[in-house]
Amino acid sequence: MGVASADGEAETQAAAPPTDTRISVNPQLLAPRLPDVEVGAVIGPYVLEALIGVGSTGLVFQSAHQTLGRRVALKCLHADQTRDPMLVARFLQEARLVNQINHPHIIQVHDFVEAPGEVYAVMELLHGETLGSRHEKQGLCVAQVFDVCRQLADALGAAHALGVVHRDLKPENIFLCSDQPERDWVKVLDFGVAKLLTPHAHSVLETQLGTVVGTPRYMSPEQVTGSPVDSRADIYAFGVVLYELLSGEPPFESLVFAQLATDILTRPPPPLPELTPRGEPVPPVLAQLAMDCLAKNREDRVASMAEVRQRLDGTALVLKRSPRSRAALASHLGVVTLAVALLSTAMGTDGATTVAQATPELPRALASPLGPVPTLTTVALVSTPPGAVVSNAVTGAALGVTPLELTLPRGHEELTLQLELGGHAPERRVLRLDENQHLELSLKPLARPGPKKRRAISEGVLDAY
Repeated sequence: MGVASADGEAETQAAAPPTDTRISVNPQLLAPRLPDVEVGAVIGPYVLEALIGVGSTGLVFQSAHQTLGRRVALKCLHADQTRDPMLVARFLQEARLVNQINHPHIIQVHDFVEAPGEVYAVMELLHGETLGSRHEKQGLCVAQVFDVCRQLADALGAAHALGVVHRDLKPENIFLCSDQPERDWVKVLDFGVAKLLTPHAHSVLETQLGTVVGTPRYMSPEQVTGSPVDSRADIYAFGVVLYELLSGEPPFESLVFAQLATDILTRPPPPLPELTPRGEPVPPVLAQLAMDCLAKNREDRVASMAEVRQRLDGTALVLKRSPRSRAALASHLGVVTLAVALLSTAMGTDGATTVAQATPELPRALASPLGPVPTLTTVALVSTPPGAVVSNAVTGAALGVTPLELTLPRGHEELTLQLELGGHAPERRVLRLDENQHLELSLKPLARPGPKKRRAISEGVLDAY
C-alpha cells in the first residue's frame, strides 16, 4: 500500500493495520479558521470599544453607535461558528425569545444582524456585576436574598407564561445592575439554550431527546438524564441558587459529572446551616422554599414561580416590619408561612377569615415570640396594557409587574403604588389596606409630537451575557 510522505513522494508501508482506523471528520473542521473580530473593528454602524465577555459560542463587546454615540453590548458569534446554520439559528432564537418576553428583569435585545461572516445581536449595556461575583466576594444579607429572589421569580414567571424555559439559570446568568443606589436591579441573562414549550415550537432547533443541556450543578434531575423539561426545571435551578445564597455552596458539587449526576438523582440535599455566609440566621421559610424547589420528582416541587413569589411576599414584609432580634424574627417567619398556607384553604368567599382563626391547632412549640400573626389582605392589580412595573411610591421599592397580586398585612395604613410603563404616563393609586381589592387601570399613552431622543443606556463592565 502506498501513502504520501511529507514531501509528496510515495513510500511503501511496512505492514497494514489489522482494522481500518480512519476517522470521519466534519468538513467544517478542515476549513481555514476564520479570525474573530477585535477591539477597534467596525461592525455595521458600531465601533467595538472593549471586550467585556467571552463564551464558548461568542464574544461580547462594549460598542458605540458611530452616529448616535449610544453605547450598547454587541454579542457576536465566533467567526467559525457563523458557518454553522444550527448555531446561527439558535442565536436568532435567543434574540426572538427575549423580545417576546419583554420584561424589565430580563436583558433587552434591540436588534439582530446576520451577514456573511458576521452574526451579532445588539443588547442593552449593563453596569454592575453578576450574582455569582457578588456572592463570591461578600455574599448577600437575608433582606437582599428576598429582594433578588422576588425579582428573579417575576422574570422567570413572565418567561414561563409565554412557554419559555431558561434551562441554564445560575448566578453567572443573573446580573445585579447598580443603577439604583438603594437596591440591586436584577437582569436575567443568556437565553441561548432556552426552550420554547408551545404546540408549534418543534423545529430544527428542538433539542434531541437524551441531550444534556445546562450547567451541571444547577441541572434538575430530568435535565441530567436528558429527559424532556418544562418550567419546573427552572424552579429546581432557582432552588439551587437560593440554597447557595443561604449556605455558601450548592447542594451538590463534584468535578466528576457521573458522581454529580448520581448525587442529583439519588441523594437528598444536605440540611441548610443555621447561619448564612454573613452570619445571619437562615429564615426557616427560605430554607423550606429551597428544599421544596429541590424535590427530585418535579411533581413534588413548588408548582410555579407565581407560588414562589407568593411565598416570598408572605415573609418579606414581616422581615421589614419587626425591629426585634433576628433570632426571634427567624422563628416568626416559619409561623407566618404555615399560617398563610392554612389561610388559603380556610378562607371563605368574603376573604375575611384571619390567620389566627385558621390556626387554632398550632402546637405550643410553634407559638410566635413576636405576638399574634397578622391578618392579611390581597390587592390584585391589572393594567392595560399589561407589563407595568409596580413600585411603592414612597420607598421606591419595586413590587412586581402587572398583572400582579400582592399579599399584605391588613390594617388602616395607606399604601401608595406607582405604575410605570414605557411610552405611557405614570399612574399612582393610594390604597387602604383594610379590605381585599381588585384594581383595573388603563395607562394613558404619552403624546408624541415628534421624534424623541432615545435615553442613553448606562455604561459599565459586564462579565457575561
